[in-house]
Amino acid sequence: MLKFDREFFKYFSLLGTLGFIIIGNILVSLVIYKYIIARYIYESPILFIIFLILGVISGFYNVYTQIMKK
Repeated sequence: MLKFDREFFKYFSLLGTLGFIIIGNILVSLVIYKYIIARYIYESPILFIIFLILGVISGFYNVYTQIMKK
């Protein structure tokens, strides 16, 4: 049977948390686009791509700040 130390589970949980942070930021930016921008202001594929890129950038920025805290 394999023996895992606490460091393995610590880094494994950190990896899962970072994945949820990135996915969460992307989903929040797309929800803002879909339910606010596209519905009330203007619907455009260019705006969709811009909000997608903003979600990715904010996700990676939040992951960077989370890693630098540790």
